[in-house]
Order: sequence, then C-alpha cells, then structure tokens
Amino acid sequence: MRKAIYYTLLFLLVSMIGALAAQTINSLTHATAETSTMVTIGGVIVANVVVFIIFIWRKYCPVSRYYVRTKPWKVAVWCCIASLGTIIPSVWLEEHLSFLPDLSEGMEGMFGTPLGYIAIAICAPICEEVVFRGAVIRALMDWRKNWKLAVVISALLFSIAHMNPAQMPHAFLLGLLLGWVFIRTNSVVPGIIIHGVNNLVVFIVASTIPSIEDMSLADLYGGSEMKAGFSVLFSLLILIPAIFQLHLNMKEKPEIS
Repeated sequence: MRKAIYYTLLFLLVSMIGALAAQTINSLTHATAETSTMVTIGGVIVANVVVFIIFIWRKYCPVSRYYVRTKPWKVAVWCCIASLGTIIPSVWLEEHLSFLPDLSEGMEGMFGTPLGYIAIAICAPICEEVVFRGAVIRALMDWRKNWKLAVVISALLFSIAHMNPAQMPHAFLLGLLLGWVFIRTNSVVPGIIIHGVNNLVVFIVASTIPSIEDMSLADLYGGSEMKAGFSVLFSLLILIPAIFQLHLNMKEKPEIS
C-alpha cells in the first residue's frame, strides 16, 4: 500500500513541479497569452515524459513486448468501442453531480493546438497507465493478493490524482474499467488504447465546440432531454456489449508479477 501511495505522490509531485516551472517561466518572460499557453502545455508534456522515464528506469512498471506480440487486434477494437461508450454517460453523470466544484478553468487553451493534442491524447494516457495500472496495481497486488481490491484502490487514487472534484466520478469509473482490463491482460497497452480514445474524443469535441463547457447534454440535441436520454441509453448499449466482448476475448486472468 505504501508503494502505491508513493507512486501516486511521485506522479503528483512531478506534475506540480512541471506546472510551477511553466508558471515561473511565464512570469519571468512576461509571455503573451498564446506563448503562456504553449509554455504551460509544454510543462505538462515534460512532466509526463519525466514520470514515464522514472517509472521505466526504476522498473516500477516492468516492460515487456509479450502482449503486443500476441497481436490482440480484437481486444484493441473492443477497447476503442468501450471507450466511446463511456463518454456520453460520463457527461450525464457530471451534469447530475453539478454540486461538485469544477477546477478545470484555464484548461481551454490546451484544446485545438498540436501541443495540446500531444499532451492530452498521447502523453497523458501513456504516462497515467504506466503509473496507475502498470505500477500502482502491481504494488497493491504485492500488498494484498486481491485483484478486486487492487482495482478499486487504484481507481480511487487515479480519480484523486485528477485534482478536480467534477472529474473524479468519471475518473473513478473509468479507472475501474482500466484496472480490470489490466488485470485480465497484464499489460498497459489495452488501457492506453481506452484512455487514449477517451481523451482524443474529449480533445476533438472541445476543440470543435469552444462553448461546450457551458452546454448541457440536452443542448447538443437542440434542448431535447429525451434525445439526451436516448444518447445515454445508446452509449450504454455500446459499452455493455463491448465489455462483454472484452471478457470473451481477453485471456483468463494471468498472474501479475
């Protein structure tokens, strides 16, 4: 358990140092708004790369090509579909938990730029899967040989690490799915696919609809609550079969080592 908390705190520490460094650079250079945004995004990317290097170098997350060599194409496809199925229910959930404070202000500048794409859709999924699945779940399995407990705790730590109460419920539920997939495959690759597709869709939507933060799910359907409800149902009809197909196509739970 101590290792799992240590890995989470290390991730947060490096992320905070990256943000602080970017903020310091912006203050010292009196950067323009556009340059300031690029520097901030650059700080996020550098922090993620540093975390990735530390965790691989220290072997907190062992690296192996075994799973990729099995050519798990079906799993990859169903991971993409499952990820798509989580997005609208997540929006619906966030709307119904609107009493939770949203601390994401200032993040809008990350959308619609090449650097923002790299930070959100590439670096974050890879780094966070290496940390919270590749390292944290392994540490929890060493602590207690109970994979269900390991998945729940890792999902909780993953949600806390987002540092934004409004995002925590979605992060927790997504963390459960990511943890289960990791346990079943003993690889971070499927989780990176799910996480990457999720973040990519968010990036695309936020980049193409700048006012999306101020819109409800119903607003996307011309104000129709019924259409919004059907969209949630349709998403679940995608998500549930995708999870079932993942269950069928992933091998029986391997020993986490």
